[in-house]
Amino acid sequence: MKPTKYYELMQKEQRYKDTYNPLQALFQQDGMLKSLEEDIKKQEIEKIIDEELNEEFRIGGHPDYDYLIDQIKSNDHFLDDSFREKDVKMCSLFIDLTNFTKRALFISEESGETIEEIADLKQKAISTWIKLARYYQGHIHSITGDGLMVLFGGKQLEDQDEWTIGARAFLLSLRVLESTDILNNHLKETLAKKGLETTNIHNLLDIKVGLEYSPNTLMNGQGVIVNTVAVGEVKATSFEVDFSAKLLGYYKDAKSKLDVNPKYGRLVMLGEKFIELIEFKEDVKICKLDQVYKKRMFGTDQSRTIHYLDCTLYKNNTVSLDQVAKMCNVYASYEEVTNQNIKVLKEGEKIQHG
Repeated sequence: MKPTKYYELMQKEQRYKDTYNPLQALFQQDGMLKSLEEDIKKQEIEKIIDEELNEEFRIGGHPDYDYLIDQIKSNDHFLDDSFREKDVKMCSLFIDLTNFTKRALFISEESGETIEEIADLKQKAISTWIKLARYYQGHIHSITGDGLMVLFGGKQLEDQDEWTIGARAFLLSLRVLESTDILNNHLKETLAKKGLETTNIHNLLDIKVGLEYSPNTLMNGQGVIVNTVAVGEVKATSFEVDFSAKLLGYYKDAKSKLDVNPKYGRLVMLGEKFIELIEFKEDVKICKLDQVYKKRMFGTDQSRTIHYLDCTLYKNNTVSLDQVAKMCNVYASYEEVTNQNIKVLKEGEKIQHG
Protein backbone atom coordinates (compact mmCIF):
# COMPACT_ATOMS: atom_id res chain seq x y z
CA MET A 1 0.00 0.00 0.00
CA LYS A 2 1.12 3.54 -0.71
CA PRO A 3 1.51 6.17 2.05
CA THR A 4 -0.11 9.53 1.31
CA LYS A 5 -0.71 12.86 3.03
CA TYR A 6 -4.26 13.35 1.82
CA TYR A 7 -5.51 13.37 5.41
CA GLU A 8 -3.50 16.51 6.10
CA LEU A 9 -5.12 18.32 3.19
CA MET A 10 -8.58 17.21 4.31
CA GLN A 11 -7.99 18.76 7.73
CA LYS A 12 -6.79 22.06 6.28
CA GLU A 13 -9.32 22.30 3.43
CA GLN A 14 -12.95 21.56 4.30
CA ARG A 15 -13.80 21.22 0.60
CA TYR A 16 -11.94 17.88 0.46
CA LYS A 17 -13.70 16.59 3.56
CA ASP A 18 -17.28 17.46 2.60
CA THR A 19 -19.52 14.91 0.91
CA TYR A 20 -21.89 17.52 -0.53
CA ASN A 21 -21.45 17.52 -4.31
CA PRO A 22 -20.25 20.93 -5.61
CA LEU A 23 -22.02 20.30 -8.93
CA GLN A 24 -25.33 20.18 -7.07
CA ALA A 25 -24.48 23.47 -5.42
CA LEU A 26 -23.96 25.07 -8.84
CA PHE A 27 -27.30 23.94 -10.26
CA GLN A 28 -29.61 23.34 -7.29
CA GLN A 29 -32.19 26.08 -6.94
CA ASP A 30 -32.52 27.61 -3.47
CA GLY A 31 -36.18 26.69 -3.20
CA MET A 32 -35.45 23.04 -4.03
CA LEU A 33 -32.98 22.43 -1.19
CA LYS A 34 -34.11 19.69 1.18
CA SER A 35 -32.70 21.06 4.42
CA LEU A 36 -31.05 24.01 6.12
CA GLU A 37 -27.78 22.01 6.17
CA GLU A 38 -27.87 21.67 2.38
CA ASP A 39 -28.51 25.38 2.04
CA ILE A 40 -25.48 26.15 4.23
CA LYS A 41 -23.29 23.75 2.26
CA LYS A 42 -24.44 25.29 -1.01
CA GLN A 43 -23.50 28.75 0.24
CA GLU A 44 -20.10 27.51 1.46
CA ILE A 45 -19.31 25.95 -1.93
CA GLU A 46 -20.42 29.07 -3.80
CA LYS A 47 -18.17 31.15 -1.51
CA ILE A 48 -15.17 28.89 -2.21
CA ILE A 49 -15.69 29.13 -5.97
CA ASP A 50 -16.14 32.92 -5.79
CA GLU A 51 -12.88 33.19 -3.84
CA GLU A 52 -11.07 30.99 -6.39
CA LEU A 53 -12.39 33.05 -9.31
CA ASN A 54 -10.95 36.29 -8.00
CA GLU A 55 -9.25 39.11 -9.89
CA GLU A 56 -6.00 37.13 -9.99
CA PHE A 57 -7.60 34.20 -11.82
CA ARG A 58 -6.23 33.59 -15.31
CA ILE A 59 -6.81 31.09 -18.09
CA GLY A 60 -3.63 29.75 -19.65
CA GLY A 61 -0.20 29.03 -18.27
CA HIS A 62 0.09 28.14 -14.60
CA PRO A 63 0.06 30.67 -11.74
CA ASP A 64 2.97 28.98 -9.93
CA TYR A 65 5.18 29.18 -13.03
CA ASP A 66 3.99 32.26 -14.91
CA TYR A 67 6.97 34.15 -13.50
CA LEU A 68 9.11 32.22 -16.03
CA ILE A 69 7.59 34.11 -18.97
CA ASP A 70 8.01 37.42 -17.12
CA GLN A 71 11.76 36.78 -16.76
CA ILE A 72 12.29 36.24 -20.50
CA LYS A 73 13.81 39.31 -22.20
CA SER A 74 15.22 37.87 -25.44
CA ASN A 75 14.50 35.09 -27.92
CA ASP A 76 17.51 33.16 -26.59
CA HIS A 77 15.90 33.06 -23.16
CA PHE A 78 13.11 30.86 -24.53
CA LEU A 79 15.78 28.19 -25.17
CA ASP A 80 17.74 28.70 -21.94
CA ASP A 81 17.24 26.14 -19.14
CA SER A 82 17.67 28.96 -16.63
CA PHE A 83 14.18 30.12 -17.62
CA ARG A 84 12.56 26.69 -17.24
CA GLU A 85 11.61 24.31 -14.44
CA LYS A 86 12.15 20.58 -14.86
CA ASP A 87 10.66 17.44 -13.31
CA VAL A 88 7.46 19.12 -12.17
CA LYS A 89 4.80 16.63 -11.10
CA MET A 90 1.55 17.30 -12.95
CA CYS A 91 -1.71 15.48 -13.56
CA SER A 92 -3.26 16.45 -16.87
CA LEU A 93 -7.01 16.21 -17.42
CA PHE A 94 -8.42 16.80 -20.90
CA ILE A 95 -12.15 17.38 -21.37
CA ASP A 96 -13.94 17.48 -24.72
CA LEU A 97 -17.56 17.93 -25.77
CA THR A 98 -18.66 15.60 -28.55
CA ASN A 99 -20.97 16.34 -31.50
CA PHE A 100 -20.41 20.11 -31.56
CA THR A 101 -18.83 20.24 -35.01
CA LYS A 102 -21.64 18.03 -36.30
CA ARG A 103 -24.25 20.25 -34.66
CA ALA A 104 -22.79 23.33 -36.34
CA LEU A 105 -23.10 21.59 -39.70
CA PHE A 106 -26.91 21.55 -39.37
CA ILE A 107 -27.56 25.09 -38.18
CA SER A 108 -28.94 26.08 -41.59
CA GLU A 109 -31.52 23.31 -41.58
CA GLU A 110 -35.10 24.44 -41.06
CA SER A 111 -36.17 24.24 -37.40
CA GLY A 112 -32.66 23.20 -36.34
CA GLU A 113 -30.51 24.77 -33.63
CA THR A 114 -29.11 28.23 -34.13
CA ILE A 115 -25.42 29.04 -33.86
CA GLU A 116 -26.27 31.18 -30.83
CA GLU A 117 -27.92 28.22 -29.07
CA ILE A 118 -24.88 26.04 -29.77
CA ALA A 119 -22.56 28.73 -28.44
CA ASP A 120 -24.72 29.16 -25.32
CA LEU A 121 -24.62 25.44 -24.59
CA LYS A 122 -20.86 25.32 -25.02
CA GLN A 123 -20.45 28.31 -22.71
CA LYS A 124 -22.63 26.64 -20.09
CA ALA A 125 -20.41 23.55 -20.22
CA ILE A 126 -17.06 25.36 -20.23
CA SER A 127 -17.97 27.77 -17.41
CA THR A 128 -19.28 24.88 -15.28
CA TRP A 129 -16.06 22.90 -15.72
CA ILE A 130 -13.91 25.93 -14.94
CA LYS A 131 -15.78 26.49 -11.66
CA LEU A 132 -15.45 22.81 -10.71
CA ALA A 133 -11.76 22.77 -11.64
CA ARG A 134 -11.06 25.73 -9.38
CA TYR A 135 -13.09 24.16 -6.58
CA TYR A 136 -10.59 21.29 -6.65
CA GLN A 137 -7.74 23.79 -7.14
CA GLY A 138 -6.92 22.74 -10.67
CA HIS A 139 -5.47 25.23 -13.16
CA ILE A 140 -7.05 25.98 -16.56
CA HIS A 141 -4.06 25.47 -18.84
CA SER A 142 -6.03 26.12 -22.02
CA ILE A 143 -9.45 26.25 -23.65
CA THR A 144 -9.12 24.07 -26.72
CA GLY A 145 -11.94 24.08 -29.25
CA ASP A 146 -14.85 22.40 -27.47
CA GLY A 147 -13.01 21.56 -24.28
CA LEU A 148 -10.46 22.27 -21.58
CA MET A 149 -7.04 21.15 -20.44
CA VAL A 150 -6.72 21.29 -16.66
CA LEU A 151 -3.48 20.80 -14.73
CA PHE A 152 -3.18 19.58 -11.15
CA GLY A 153 0.17 20.14 -9.46
CA GLY A 154 2.45 23.01 -8.59
CA LYS A 155 4.07 24.65 -5.58
CA GLN A 156 1.10 25.06 -3.26
CA LEU A 157 0.26 23.05 -0.14
CA GLU A 158 -2.33 20.96 -1.97
CA ASP A 159 0.28 19.91 -4.55
CA GLN A 160 2.92 18.47 -2.21
CA ASP A 161 1.54 14.91 -2.17
CA GLU A 162 1.59 13.10 -5.53
CA TRP A 163 -1.35 10.80 -4.85
CA THR A 164 -3.50 13.73 -3.73
CA ILE A 165 -2.78 15.49 -7.04
CA GLY A 166 -4.24 12.49 -8.89
CA ALA A 167 -7.17 12.07 -6.49
CA ARG A 168 -8.26 15.68 -7.00
CA ALA A 169 -8.08 15.23 -10.77
CA PHE A 170 -10.20 12.08 -10.46
CA LEU A 171 -12.81 13.94 -8.40
CA LEU A 172 -13.03 16.59 -11.12
CA SER A 173 -13.44 13.91 -13.80
CA LEU A 174 -16.46 12.51 -11.90
CA ARG A 175 -18.07 15.94 -11.62
CA VAL A 176 -17.52 16.55 -15.35
CA LEU A 177 -19.17 13.24 -16.23
CA GLU A 178 -22.09 14.10 -13.93
CA SER A 179 -22.56 17.37 -15.80
CA THR A 180 -23.52 15.38 -18.93
CA ASP A 181 -27.07 14.82 -17.64
CA ILE A 182 -27.47 18.46 -16.62
CA LEU A 183 -26.31 19.72 -20.02
CA ASN A 184 -28.48 17.21 -21.86
CA ASN A 185 -31.56 18.23 -19.85
CA HIS A 186 -30.88 21.81 -20.92
CA LEU A 187 -30.47 20.66 -24.52
CA LYS A 188 -33.65 18.58 -24.43
CA GLU A 189 -35.65 21.64 -23.38
CA THR A 190 -34.33 23.54 -26.39
CA LEU A 191 -35.03 20.66 -28.78
CA ALA A 192 -38.52 20.10 -27.39
CA LYS A 193 -39.46 23.75 -27.95
CA LYS A 194 -38.54 23.29 -31.61
CA GLY A 195 -40.45 20.03 -31.91
CA LEU A 196 -37.23 18.06 -32.43
CA GLU A 197 -36.60 14.55 -31.14
CA THR A 198 -35.19 14.41 -27.60
CA THR A 199 -34.82 10.64 -27.09
CA ASN A 200 -32.38 9.93 -29.92
CA ILE A 201 -28.95 9.67 -28.29
CA HIS A 202 -27.35 10.95 -31.51
CA ASN A 203 -29.05 14.29 -30.88
CA LEU A 204 -27.61 14.56 -27.37
CA LEU A 205 -24.23 15.50 -25.94
CA ASP A 206 -21.47 13.32 -24.63
CA ILE A 207 -18.32 14.31 -22.77
CA LYS A 208 -14.92 12.69 -23.18
CA VAL A 209 -12.42 12.82 -20.31
CA GLY A 210 -8.78 11.74 -20.40
CA LEU A 211 -6.47 11.52 -17.37
CA GLU A 212 -2.71 11.01 -17.26
CA TYR A 213 0.06 11.69 -14.76
CA SER A 214 3.34 13.32 -15.75
CA PRO A 215 6.11 13.00 -13.11
CA ASN A 216 8.73 14.83 -15.20
CA THR A 217 6.97 17.83 -16.71
CA LEU A 218 8.95 20.72 -18.18
CA MET A 219 7.40 24.12 -17.47
CA ASN A 220 8.69 26.51 -20.12
CA GLY A 221 7.77 29.81 -21.70
CA GLN A 222 6.59 29.78 -25.31
CA GLY A 223 6.04 32.87 -27.41
CA VAL A 224 7.90 35.71 -29.06
CA ILE A 225 9.73 38.88 -28.04
CA VAL A 226 8.01 42.16 -28.84
CA ASN A 227 10.06 45.26 -27.93
CA THR A 228 12.03 43.30 -25.28
CA VAL A 229 8.81 41.98 -23.73
CA ALA A 230 7.92 38.28 -23.93
CA VAL A 231 4.43 37.78 -25.37
CA GLY A 232 3.26 34.23 -24.76
CA GLU A 233 2.55 31.87 -21.90
CA VAL A 234 4.07 29.09 -19.85
CA LYS A 235 3.32 25.63 -21.19
CA ALA A 236 3.50 22.18 -19.59
CA THR A 237 5.61 19.97 -21.86
CA SER A 238 5.82 16.18 -21.63
CA PHE A 239 4.54 13.12 -23.44
CA GLU A 240 2.06 12.37 -20.65
CA VAL A 241 0.54 15.86 -20.65
CA ASP A 242 -0.19 15.57 -24.37
CA PHE A 243 -1.27 11.94 -24.03
CA SER A 244 -4.26 12.88 -21.86
CA ALA A 245 -5.71 14.38 -25.05
CA LYS A 246 -4.61 11.45 -27.24
CA LEU A 247 -6.56 9.09 -24.98
CA LEU A 248 -9.80 10.65 -26.19
CA GLY A 249 -9.16 9.20 -29.63
CA TYR A 250 -9.90 5.78 -28.14
CA TYR A 251 -13.11 6.85 -26.42
CA LYS A 252 -15.41 5.47 -29.13
CA ASP A 253 -13.76 2.05 -28.90
CA ALA A 254 -14.13 2.01 -25.12
CA LYS A 255 -17.74 3.16 -25.30
CA SER A 256 -18.58 0.32 -27.70
CA LYS A 257 -17.63 -2.13 -24.93
CA LEU A 258 -20.51 -0.94 -22.72
CA ASP A 259 -23.58 -3.16 -22.83
CA VAL A 260 -25.92 -0.91 -20.83
CA ASN A 261 -27.68 2.30 -21.90
CA PRO A 262 -27.34 5.21 -21.73
CA LYS A 263 -23.66 5.03 -22.64
CA TYR A 264 -22.91 8.74 -22.45
CA GLY A 265 -21.37 10.42 -19.39
CA ARG A 266 -19.89 7.23 -17.95
CA LEU A 267 -16.31 6.69 -19.07
CA VAL A 268 -12.99 8.24 -18.10
CA MET A 269 -9.96 7.30 -20.20
CA LEU A 270 -6.83 6.57 -18.19
CA GLY A 271 -3.13 6.49 -18.97
CA GLU A 272 -0.59 4.04 -17.54
CA LYS A 273 1.14 6.59 -15.30
CA PHE A 274 -2.13 7.72 -13.72
CA ILE A 275 -3.08 4.14 -12.88
CA GLU A 276 0.36 3.59 -11.31
CA LEU A 277 -0.05 6.78 -9.29
CA ILE A 278 -3.58 6.27 -7.98
CA GLU A 279 -3.33 2.50 -7.27
CA PHE A 280 -6.98 1.52 -7.53
CA LYS A 281 -8.06 -1.60 -5.63
CA GLU A 282 -8.91 -4.78 -7.53
CA ASP A 283 -12.66 -4.24 -7.16
CA VAL A 284 -12.34 -1.00 -9.15
CA LYS A 285 -12.70 -2.52 -12.60
CA ILE A 286 -10.10 -0.83 -14.78
CA CYS A 287 -10.47 -2.13 -18.33
CA LYS A 288 -7.75 -2.27 -20.97
CA LEU A 289 -8.42 -1.87 -24.68
CA ASP A 290 -6.88 -4.21 -27.23
CA GLN A 291 -5.61 -1.16 -29.10
CA VAL A 292 -2.18 0.19 -28.20
CA TYR A 293 -0.74 3.63 -28.83
CA LYS A 294 2.46 2.74 -30.71
CA LYS A 295 4.98 4.90 -32.53
CA ARG A 296 8.38 4.35 -34.14
CA MET A 297 11.12 6.98 -34.32
CA PHE A 298 14.92 6.97 -34.48
CA GLY A 299 14.82 3.21 -35.01
CA THR A 300 13.06 2.64 -31.69
CA ASP A 301 9.48 1.59 -30.86
CA GLN A 302 7.49 3.12 -28.03
CA SER A 303 4.01 2.03 -26.96
CA ARG A 304 1.42 2.74 -24.27
CA THR A 305 -1.63 0.74 -23.25
CA ILE A 306 -5.07 2.37 -23.16
CA HIS A 307 -7.35 1.98 -20.16
CA TYR A 308 -10.81 3.14 -19.15
CA LEU A 309 -13.14 3.08 -16.17
CA ASP A 310 -16.93 2.97 -16.16
CA CYS A 311 -17.68 5.52 -13.43
CA THR A 312 -21.37 4.74 -13.00
CA LEU A 313 -20.82 3.40 -9.46
CA TYR A 314 -18.71 6.39 -8.42
CA LYS A 315 -20.60 9.34 -9.88
CA ASN A 316 -22.57 11.18 -7.17
CA ASN A 317 -21.14 8.78 -4.56
CA THR A 318 -17.46 9.73 -4.50
CA VAL A 319 -17.09 13.36 -3.44
CA SER A 320 -14.41 13.58 -0.73
CA LEU A 321 -10.71 12.65 -0.75
CA ASP A 322 -11.42 10.01 1.88
CA GLN A 323 -13.93 8.35 -0.44
CA VAL A 324 -11.35 8.24 -3.22
CA ALA A 325 -8.80 6.78 -0.80
CA LYS A 326 -11.20 3.93 0.01
CA MET A 327 -11.11 3.00 -3.68
CA CYS A 328 -7.31 2.78 -3.63
CA ASN A 329 -4.46 0.87 -2.01
CA VAL A 330 -3.30 3.87 0.00
CA TYR A 331 -3.20 4.95 3.61
CA ALA A 332 -2.51 8.12 5.56
CA SER A 333 1.03 7.94 6.96
CA TYR A 334 1.39 6.98 10.63
CA GLU A 335 3.10 10.25 11.52
CA GLU A 336 0.34 12.27 9.90
CA VAL A 337 -2.51 10.43 11.64
CA THR A 338 -0.69 10.51 15.00
CA ASN A 339 -0.12 14.25 14.78
CA GLN A 340 -3.76 14.78 13.85
CA ASN A 341 -4.98 12.64 16.77
CA ILE A 342 -2.78 14.64 19.16
CA LYS A 343 -4.23 17.85 17.76
CA VAL A 344 -7.81 16.58 18.25
CA LEU A 345 -7.05 15.52 21.83
CA LYS A 346 -5.52 18.90 22.68
CA GLU A 347 -8.49 20.73 21.20
CA GLY A 348 -10.79 18.48 23.23
CA GLU A 349 -8.87 19.30 26.42
CA LYS A 350 -9.19 23.02 25.70
CA ILE A 351 -12.93 22.67 25.34
CA GLN A 352 -13.22 20.52 28.48
CA HIS A 353 -11.09 22.80 30.66
CA GLY A 354 -12.00 26.06 28.99
